[in-house]
Amino acid sequence: MSAIPKTSPQTRAGTAKAAKTAKTAKTMSIGVVLERLRTEFPDVTVSKIRFLESEGLITPQRTASGYRRFTDEDVERLRFILITQRDNYLPLKVIREQLEAMDAGSVAPVAAVAEAEPAPTLRSSGPNLFSDVDVATKASAPQEFVDELIRAGLIAPSAAGLFGEDDVRIVTAALTLDGYGLDVRHLKTLRTAASRQADLIHQVTEPLAKSGKASGSQEAEEMAHQMAAVMATLSSSLVQAELRQQRAR
Repeated sequence: MSAIPKTSPQTRAGTAKAAKTAKTAKTMSIGVVLERLRTEFPDVTVSKIRFLESEGLITPQRTASGYRRFTDEDVERLRFILITQRDNYLPLKVIREQLEAMDAGSVAPVAAVAEAEPAPTLRSSGPNLFSDVDVATKASAPQEFVDELIRAGLIAPSAAGLFGEDDVRIVTAALTLDGYGLDVRHLKTLRTAASRQADLIHQVTEPLAKSGKASGSQEAEEMAHQMAAVMATLSSSLVQAELRQQRAR
């Protein structure tokens, strides 16, 4: 019978230290997590994080009194979820499958997205608000052009007279189209089409938002985000198909 190998005191001590370190991994509150994420994801909220937990995408630790505690790995997992939603418009079901594959070691770990570059988003931005002068500066547009878009209703200030990131993107796109000869009169048609699409999304998501479910509002927001992305893809494809038909005539 072969002898059972002995473990040295140093090895046992190292193993115990590693186990102790794992048990006492630094954690942070949900408020700290929010602050770490908001620079990259200005529209993230506490309710959003709680919703992702309720969907089983993250599993923060809980203190004896029930407070959530997050590790750095939890934050990176959240970043992966938010980046994937923002850049690829994937539904949570697909993101969950990707996370499960990561957990099983089938694909690259979450840390692989740590240096991902922000991409344009269809989701409304949160706390970043600007004056009309700031909008003109950020969009590299003449102030007169911004004023014209305001008068035409293509962008509209809040009650406080401020604008959001979406407005900056609208001005930037409108300025580009203006360079092709499409003035504000033409852009009003696009605004009308966008308003109709938003009405359709609202009709579908409003019942869920008012369903009384604890996560109803968050689920409705997620659904609206996904529908907006699909409609944008459909609109682009329809335009391309129409252009092909016109060239063939």
